[in-house]
Amino acid sequence: MEGKAETLRELPQIRDRPALPVWRRLAVRLAVAFALLTFVSVAIVGVLVRERQKRELEDAVGTQLLNIARVAVLFVDPSQHAELQRAPRTEATAYRRLRASLATVQREVLLTTPIRTLTDYDPKARRARVVVTTDEAERPGAWYALPPELDEPITSGLEDGVARYTRAYRSAAGTWISAVAPIVDARGRATAFLSVDYQVDVFLDRLRELDVTILEGSAAGALCALVLGLLFARRLTRPISALTTAVARVAGGDLSQPALPVRSRDEVGLLTGAFNGMVEGLRQRDFIRNAFGRYVSPEVAKTLLESPDGLRLGGEKREITVLMSDLRGYTRFAEHGDPAGVMAVLNDYLGRMADVVIAHGGTINEFIGDAIFAVFGAPVEHADHAERAAATALAMQRAMDALNAENVGRGRPRFEMGIGLHTGEAVVGNIGSEQRTKYAVVGAAVNLAARVEGCTVGGQILMTTATRERLGDLAETAPPIHAELKGLEAPVALHELRGLGGRWAQRLDAADDAVLAVALALTGAIFEGKHVEGELRGSVRRLGRRWLEATLDSPLAVLTNVRLRVTWPDGRRSGDLYGKVTGSAEDGATRIHLTSINPADAAVIDALVTGGPAPGRAGGVSNGAEAR
Repeated sequence: MEGKAETLRELPQIRDRPALPVWRRLAVRLAVAFALLTFVSVAIVGVLVRERQKRELEDAVGTQLLNIARVAVLFVDPSQHAELQRAPRTEATAYRRLRASLATVQREVLLTTPIRTLTDYDPKARRARVVVTTDEAERPGAWYALPPELDEPITSGLEDGVARYTRAYRSAAGTWISAVAPIVDARGRATAFLSVDYQVDVFLDRLRELDVTILEGSAAGALCALVLGLLFARRLTRPISALTTAVARVAGGDLSQPALPVRSRDEVGLLTGAFNGMVEGLRQRDFIRNAFGRYVSPEVAKTLLESPDGLRLGGEKREITVLMSDLRGYTRFAEHGDPAGVMAVLNDYLGRMADVVIAHGGTINEFIGDAIFAVFGAPVEHADHAERAAATALAMQRAMDALNAENVGRGRPRFEMGIGLHTGEAVVGNIGSEQRTKYAVVGAAVNLAARVEGCTVGGQILMTTATRERLGDLAETAPPIHAELKGLEAPVALHELRGLGGRWAQRLDAADDAVLAVALALTGAIFEGKHVEGELRGSVRRLGRRWLEATLDSPLAVLTNVRLRVTWPDGRRSGDLYGKVTGSAEDGATRIHLTSINPADAAVIDALVTGGPAPGRAGGVSNGAEAR
């Protein structure tokens, strides 16, 4: 559930965003698209109609001008015109005769523009000399400028003797259509040509009226398309809007919404049905993830649910760091405590520690009673798995201190926890059968981590050299101790972790423990498991709440388990005190950490080291930890 909550916090909160602006809504965009499409369509049709009208106008006017030019050129005597080409003079008889003929044609056809004959055409300069003209302002022999649109008709006409007309063209004086007809001499050569021009601006004004009509029609069509498009688009986008709202709720983690109604059989209806199926699948997946996550870590659940081969039996070899922890004193508490209270204490402890492991990227492989078996580097790979495991161990001890403070406030006993770390190769993957599968970690690394944890005392973190080397300068450790562990031929160096630098920097707080110098008689025995192997005698020199330093008649190796009895200052004998040898003091005294003390003896020790009133006779049920 923690992983799910974190995922939901990372999802964009779509439903909290402001409403879309009008111009970004799909219905508006569709309506505008319909309107633009209609406007463009009508405009294209109008432009095509206009161009057709313009071409028909050009053809009609051009054909009339061409006929005028052909008729007028029949009135031109080639020999007289050739004479005028050589010596153009207005007073010449030939000039007056030709001009009168052209003027007659102009008058008969009601032509408002002059008719002229031209020669000496210069295509580069686009000019020719006037020979005969009906315009009083023009003089024979003068150069007459020609528009570029006349270049092709004149050149072709002079070559093949065929009359031609132009398309409408613009000049400084307006918009014109011209026609030219070659003047052919007796030898069949075209040395001059007749030109007729006509201004068509009045006709184009009518085309401009057509342009306005086209624009008005396009605008009206676009407006109608916009209105109809809005109505149609709203009908189309209503289920899409419902889908958008539903998707926003799903993105926000709300899977409780009812199924959306499917109102059509088109693509939108199919999409709505598919969304309903997806939400139902998410509900089932969420239920499975929540139920599954109660039995395995969130990482394992995610890997199994999201990977196609997540449930396939088999494994792979991978370097990981194993963390083993055990709660001291819980077994005796469970034997004599109220069942509900016993489970409440255990659940509080496991819940607090599980949060710490998961927060550092670890995977809880198993709860073994009050023991925790966690791995780092599988199934989710982390290059810094050793650093994560060390940081987890330190954070667990700090969380244990906070939990003990809460337990004392609730009238519960205090507990201690030992943690062992080891880094090495192990086989990780799914084991079991098709009916029942478990994600497991198998290998010597797991066994060694368990044995390292067995060497710890309450509040202590021990790790192997392999883990110590992976941490490098980040780890703050005590001098190593060497222990002979079951199944290993050579002694193993164990390093007590006290602090960590780098990304997960933290350290254990120094124990604030009162110390009392005493001289108390001590007897006891050495034991392994349930077997007593030798007797001890000596004297207690210094006493703390959970430890003592004593001179013994025979030296003991580090990590030796002992069972002791002490004679208190008032002459009374203590109950059995279980402990583990953790080292030597500067004066050579053996330091023993007390792993199990009954409540009465714990009260006597507390009174001695704090100077409080002495309690009654020692005895009763132990609430301390089991001997290790």
